[in-house]
Amino acid sequence: MTQTAAIYGFEFTREFVAAGLRFTPIAGDHRTAKALARDLSSHNLTGTVSGEVIDRGLVYELEGILSFIEHLDVMVLALPEDSDDDRNPVDQFQRTITTHRRHNGGGAIIGSDAFNPWKDSRRKFVELALPHLRDKKFCEATKFRQLLFKCVETFRQRQPFLEITYFLLISGLEAFCRACQGDYTSRNAAIPITTQLKSYGFNVFQDNPNEISRSISTYLHIRNALFHQGEFSTTVNINNGQVELNCSKHLFNLSMLCSLTVMKAIGFDDGRTNWDCWIDRQLLK
Repeated sequence: MTQTAAIYGFEFTREFVAAGLRFTPIAGDHRTAKALARDLSSHNLTGTVSGEVIDRGLVYELEGILSFIEHLDVMVLALPEDSDDDRNPVDQFQRTITTHRRHNGGGAIIGSDAFNPWKDSRRKFVELALPHLRDKKFCEATKFRQLLFKCVETFRQRQPFLEITYFLLISGLEAFCRACQGDYTSRNAAIPITTQLKSYGFNVFQDNPNEISRSISTYLHIRNALFHQGEFSTTVNINNGQVELNCSKHLFNLSMLCSLTVMKAIGFDDGRTNWDCWIDRQLLK
């Protein structure tokens, strides 16, 4: 027997099947779907997902995956057990849920399916991400689950705090890279992080005075200032000069780098992603 859940706040305009689940939108045109999905004041019903079993664990994982794609809080609600089998599932769900303001995480990380160049990207990501999240051995070995959900929690906070956002990102990235490298002893976290990111093809350095934003040490200096001194900036000596490193200035770089690492971890590549967008801010090639 097929079970159904409602999706609130995820933009899609075409039905697709991914990881054994069928995703069905309620809006077929991009303008309507985007308006419903990107509404920051409410969670609007944008479609349904159906499969053999829609349990709490799957709902939680789907919320994480779809929220990651949108970089905006997405809700998934299962159909009540006493629902009417004869009624259209869509008619049994509220059209709008207003609980709290949704915080924009900077814009969707994976393009809409409404345009040809990216029409299959969202399906591909769900197809790859869900089995990886459900693979306990993979998640235990890599801390991938922590990385993805820490990325998501940065914009699901009721009131985003800069220091909490930064901690979630840097701790998730460090745990993931240490696990992948099997390096739990290096006192300098830049070593396993740089090594793992280089293995994915990222242009990063452990420490390069001429490339501050690409230097992993930059983000660790900021972390230390935040959590040891309670300061949002710190001054370090670079090339015999004092250089100020600011949390706000480098938060975008770190956030995007973590998101791209999630994609790399599951082997996602739609051929359009600019893997250097964490530096040049151009998401697509």
